[in-house]
Amino acid sequence: MNANTSKVALVTGGSRSIGRATALELARLGYFVIVHYRADQKAANATLDEIKKGGSDGFAVAADLTSPAGVSQMFDAVDTGLARHGRSSVLDVLVNNAGVADGAPIGETTSDLFDRQFTLNVKAVFFTTQAALSRMGSGARIINLSSVLSSRVFETANGFVPISAYAAAKAAIDALTRHWAVELASRGIIVNAVAPGPVDTDMNASWLRTDDGQAMMKAASPLGRVGLPEDIAGVIAFLASSGSRWTTGQVIDASGGYRL
Repeated sequence: MNANTSKVALVTGGSRSIGRATALELARLGYFVIVHYRADQKAANATLDEIKKGGSDGFAVAADLTSPAGVSQMFDAVDTGLARHGRSSVLDVLVNNAGVADGAPIGETTSDLFDRQFTLNVKAVFFTTQAALSRMGSGARIINLSSVLSSRVFETANGFVPISAYAAAKAAIDALTRHWAVELASRGIIVNAVAPGPVDTDMNASWLRTDDGQAMMKAASPLGRVGLPEDIAGVIAFLASSGSRWTTGQVIDASGGYRL
């Protein structure tokens, strides 16, 4: 039996893409995984089925994290589900993965688009973490999803891609990660972020799954290939492990060396 069988991980946006790969990787390592999703129950159930086929366990919870009420709803469901499985309301790992990426030139960025980026990518992460803290003890991990775009610009074969509101939201995640690492250190809670480059997900499918997109990304990485959700999940799994006990407040570049 895996040594992590008793540990519980909550992955927001855990039904698809990087979130799904992360949920499956943590389950493979023996974690009891709570798969959060907003609306795609079918995808969440498919992820959960695969977790169980691999010999681990967990459950799915639905919530819209764009409001405090939605965050409360998620944690009510988390507590209820853990009790149903004979577990106390303790979280060992929180992966703040749920997010959205929309882009537009500054002159075309509406207030709604801007608010959408910060509501889900920053506000939801902040208040999800706040609510999780009462359920976390010494040795717990908080892992935030950032982006390499928080520190560099995005270029394709056709030139610069204007996505400044999203990039600014992810830069806010970097700042939260550093501040929380210091603030929560006295409780023994370790906080880090992972910054993927462009990854082959449904969100990027419209351009990255084209011949031009594939060629551009292969040329942009010294490793000569396109990143996969499993590549990011592996880094997250390390940050969830005991091997990361001396790593906190860091934003780990998981871009395959994107545009070094």
